[in-house]
Amino acid sequence: DADTVFCTNVSALQGSSPVLLGLLDYFQRQTPHVGFFQPIGANPLNGASRYTGEPKHVALMKHAMGLKDPSESMYGVAEEEAKRLLTLGRFDELMDRIFVKYQAMKKAKDVILLEGATVRGLLGNHNELNAKIAAELDTSILMIMDLNRDNPGTASEIASRALRHRRELQADRASVLGLLLNKVPLAAHADIVSGVAAELADSGLTFAGGIPYDRIIGTARVNEFANALGAKQIYGRPELIDSGSVHGFLDKLEAIRAQREAEGQTFFRPLVLTTKDRQDLPVRRLPAPGRPGAVRWRGVRHHPPVHAIMARLGPDTLPVLEVPHGAFETARRMARVNPGILPTSVRKVREARALFGRHVDVDAVASGMAVHREPRLTPKRFVWQIEELCRAAPQRIVLPEAHDHRVLSAAAEVAARGIARVTLLGEPGEVAAAAARFNVDVSRCEVEDHRSSTRLDAYADFLVEARKKKALTKAAALDQLTDINMFGTIMVAMGDADGMVLKTPDRRLISSVFFMCLPDRVLVYGDCAVNVEPTAAELAQIATTSADTAAAFGVEPRVAMLSYSTLGSGAGPQVDLVTEATALARAARPDLAIEGPIQYDAAVDPGVAATKVKGRSEVAGRATVCVFPDLNTGNNTYKAVQQSTGAIAIGPLMQGLARPVNDLSRGCTVADIVNTVACTAVQAAGLKAAAQQATSAAAAA
Repeated sequence: DADTVFCTNVSALQGSSPVLLGLLDYFQRQTPHVGFFQPIGANPLNGASRYTGEPKHVALMKHAMGLKDPSESMYGVAEEEAKRLLTLGRFDELMDRIFVKYQAMKKAKDVILLEGATVRGLLGNHNELNAKIAAELDTSILMIMDLNRDNPGTASEIASRALRHRRELQADRASVLGLLLNKVPLAAHADIVSGVAAELADSGLTFAGGIPYDRIIGTARVNEFANALGAKQIYGRPELIDSGSVHGFLDKLEAIRAQREAEGQTFFRPLVLTTKDRQDLPVRRLPAPGRPGAVRWRGVRHHPPVHAIMARLGPDTLPVLEVPHGAFETARRMARVNPGILPTSVRKVREARALFGRHVDVDAVASGMAVHREPRLTPKRFVWQIEELCRAAPQRIVLPEAHDHRVLSAAAEVAARGIARVTLLGEPGEVAAAAARFNVDVSRCEVEDHRSSTRLDAYADFLVEARKKKALTKAAALDQLTDINMFGTIMVAMGDADGMVLKTPDRRLISSVFFMCLPDRVLVYGDCAVNVEPTAAELAQIATTSADTAAAFGVEPRVAMLSYSTLGSGAGPQVDLVTEATALARAARPDLAIEGPIQYDAAVDPGVAATKVKGRSEVAGRATVCVFPDLNTGNNTYKAVQQSTGAIAIGPLMQGLARPVNDLSRGCTVADIVNTVACTAVQAAGLKAAAQQATSAAAAA
C-alpha cells in the first residue's frame, strides 16, 4: 500500500496551503508516484478560468506541483454533495463513495497526501468528521494548528490545546502522527517553537515545527478578489490589494500610511473601489508606482478619453477589474475574501515552499510515516476487498424468490457493481412485472424459468442418480424440481451456477462463521449457527476451517480458542475440552497462530492481554478469529455484540461444503443480500482455485 499522511487543520481554518505545498514538494523529491486527495472537495473556484468549479487545493496542486491526475480523481465527493449527505444523516454513503475513489488512487501511488475537510457551513464538528474519515481510510493525521497573530498564547497553552485535539481525534479511533504550527507570529516565532517543543518532549506527540505568519501569503491579491467576485480584468496586471474609500481618499490613504510606518508596519497597498462615473479616480492614481488596483461595477459607459489613456499605458499600469454586481454586493463580497493561494499565485507558491523548507522538520514527519503500524482492516476496507475479489473472478450466483423487492434490488446492485453474474429464478414475465412495480432495473441479470427450463430433464436425471438408494423416480424428481430452491440447488450442483451442493466430501464437518464488522476492525466468529456442542476434534476443525475462511477474505488469521480461562487461570471440563482442541488444531496446522484457552477480552484487547498473558503471544490482544466452545456461547455473543455496538454481522457463511450455500434471514435487508452474494462468490472462486491446484498437483505427481 501507499504511504499516506492526512493533514487536517484542527483550528477548522483554511490556511494550510503552505503545509500541503511543502509536503508535496518533499515527497516528489523522494518518489515519482505521488498523489493528492481530498475526501471532500472543498472551496470550488469561481470566476472565468480553466479551474472554475474545481476544489481550490486540487487545482493548486495540479497547477503548482505538476500533478497529472484527472481533477475528479483527486477528491472523493464534492462539497455541496457532502453537505447534502451529512445533512440527511447518510455518512456511510458518503464514506463509501470516498473510499472507492481513494482506493483507486492508492493502487497507482507510492505516497498520498490527504487533506481533511474544512467545508464552510458543514454541520457538526470538523475534527470529529476528519477523525472518522481518517480512521476509515486507515491513515495517520498530521495536525495543523493555526495561531492567533495578536494572542497566540504561551507555549504551555499551545501544547495543551494540541494534546486536547489529539485526545479528541483518538477518541474517534484516529491515529495521530504529529503536530505542525501555522501562522506563528514572526516576532515570537523562535520562543514559541522552542517552548512548544520542550512542552511536548515527553508527550509522544511528534512536533515538526512552526511556519511563521507571512505578509505576502497573508495579503489578498487581485487574482483572489477576481475569483471571489467573478470579475473581468480590463486593465493592468494583478498586484497586492486592500480596501479604501472614494472622496478625498488620497490624503486619507497618506495619513494611514504614515500612521502604519510609525507603528513599524511598512506594508500598505490599498485597493480602490469606485464606480464607472468616477473614472478620474484610477487615472489620478496612475503616476504613483506600486499602487495595486481599482474595482468598478457595471452601470456607466466607459469614458472614451479615460479608456484611451488606460489602453496606451499598457500592461504595467494598475489593474482594473469590472464586476457584474452593484456597489453594496461588491463590497460585501470583498469583505468576505480570505487571503489564500490560487493556482495562478506564482509568488505566493514560491514563498510558501521556501517557508516550509526553512521552518518545518519534514524528516520528523517522514519518520513518523515510516514507523511500522499494523494496518487496520476496517469494515469499509473489508467490504471493498471482498468486492475486488469478486470482480477479479466473476461468479454466477443464483437468486430464487425473484418476486421479493429486496432480492430484485440486491440483484440489480450486484450486477451493476460487477460483484457477480446474477441469475434470477422465475417466469420472465412475472419477474419483469415485479421489477417494474418496484422500479428496479434487472436488465443486467439473467432470468431462468425453473418450470420450463430446457435443463429440467438433465437435472431430473442427476437427482435420480444422486438418490438412487432411495429409489427416486424421474417423475418424482421432476416434481421436486418444481420447488424453486431445489431447482437452484441442482443448477449449482451440475455446474450451471456457483453455489450449493447435495452432500459433503469425505464427511467433513459443516460449520459456519460470521464476519463481525466492528467500528474499527473486522473479526471472524465461529461457530455461531450450526454445531451445538462440538467435540475437541470438531472444535479444532472449526478453528482451522475458520482460519482458512478468514484468509480467503483478506483477514490475517490469528486464532483465539475461547474459554472462561486464560492459559490455565481456571479449571473444569469445558476448559479441558478447549485445551485439547487447541493442541489438535496446532498439530494439524502448525502454520497458523493459535492461542488457547483464552478469554475474549485477553484475545482482542492489547491492554488486557498485557495483564493476563505472560510471555510472548502472536494472538493475545490481536486475535482476528474467535472460536467459541459451543453454540450457546457463540450465538449469544455475536448477537450481544451486534446489538450493543451496532456492528454489522455478515453471515452465517457455511464452511465445509463442496460448493458454497448461504442462507438469509427473513428480516434481511438489501445490503445483507448484497454482502451475502459477494461472500458466496468469493467462496465459489476459492473452491474453484483449490480444485485447480489439486488437479495440477495430481498431474504433476
